[in-house]
Amino acid sequence: MIVFKTFFKVLSRYKFSMIMYLVIAIAIITIMSGFNSSGNASYYSVSQGIIVLDNDKSEVSRGLIKYLETINYIYEDSFSDEQITDMIYYTKASNYLVIPEGFGAAFLSGTSTPLKIESTKEVDTRMGYTVEAEMDGYLKLTANYMKGGYSFKEADELSRESLADISAVNMVSEVVIQDDKIFTVFTILPYALLTLLCSAVLPVILRFGTMLINRRTGISSMSSAKKQIMIALASAIVTVGIIVVLIMMSSLLSGEMFTARWGLIAIDVLVFSMTAVMIIIALSSFGINPDAAPAITNIVALSFSFLGGIFVPIEHLGGTAKAIGQFLPTYWYSEAINRIKSGSSFTEILNCLLIQLLFGVMVLVIGLMVGKHNVKKTA
Repeated sequence: MIVFKTFFKVLSRYKFSMIMYLVIAIAIITIMSGFNSSGNASYYSVSQGIIVLDNDKSEVSRGLIKYLETINYIYEDSFSDEQITDMIYYTKASNYLVIPEGFGAAFLSGTSTPLKIESTKEVDTRMGYTVEAEMDGYLKLTANYMKGGYSFKEADELSRESLADISAVNMVSEVVIQDDKIFTVFTILPYALLTLLCSAVLPVILRFGTMLINRRTGISSMSSAKKQIMIALASAIVTVGIIVVLIMMSSLLSGEMFTARWGLIAIDVLVFSMTAVMIIIALSSFGINPDAAPAITNIVALSFSFLGGIFVPIEHLGGTAKAIGQFLPTYWYSEAINRIKSGSSFTEILNCLLIQLLFGVMVLVIGLMVGKHNVKKTA
């Protein structure tokens, strides 16, 4: 019991730091949840920006672009791949359309397998799909008019006249788009958890080790292995308390609790929290100065978050960043969230959970080995 008492006595010295980071975490989660509120999620059909690369330059491709231009803004300039990615990510453009060479000829021939227009869009957004629906509607209606004996020019005019009525309705009627808050809110949790553990629990463990050396009387009869187990249990108790607060706060902000997907997300959070505790215990074995905890907090929390899909969606990470991120538990936490969002079951996210735990176990084993080596070195 003396180990537990000493742990929480030292922890009380870091209550200000813990409260500060908890407030920051709750503030970030609250702000992120506000981005998906229904009041801020109104879009109109005329608000889409489209980047078009016309490699065909035929009568058909020009007709399609002219139609899309009546209800969208068209970017026909030359952009680099990086510029296109940024424009889509920052919602300046919803789609990047590439019209292949020979598209017009294939369309006019009435072939059953026409050339497809390549459309790149941000995943899980309705704007990109809206543009594709507009494009598909125009092409199908034009093709049907041509089957009725009209020339392409006549069919093009008739299609645009018919679709103008639909566009007018869409321009007047507001389309409210509201993504699920629960995924946005819970995606931020690993950052909040890592900052709290690194800023409060890690320095306690580091100082606790120093106190054990300086105050051997009274607990010297306890084996080193048992001390480590007691410290780990105390850390787990603190982590459970933090997780309960974060889950409750996130659930209240998202407005969803005790649903099937909420349960899967909660399991993902619990698995990541176990991994985080193992990471903290491993870090404590490297003989880090307790005063360096703030620096460790920034390094671990920020790097894990940026490379793991917490701050930047996985699909927007660069090739190198994504390759590095796959070795971090935050990446697989985010991947599990994305799978749950797409309707996956527990068995379909199980590998993501196991990889997180595997990372934690590997780091813990390395940390314990380093700690054992340090003890022998100082003995």
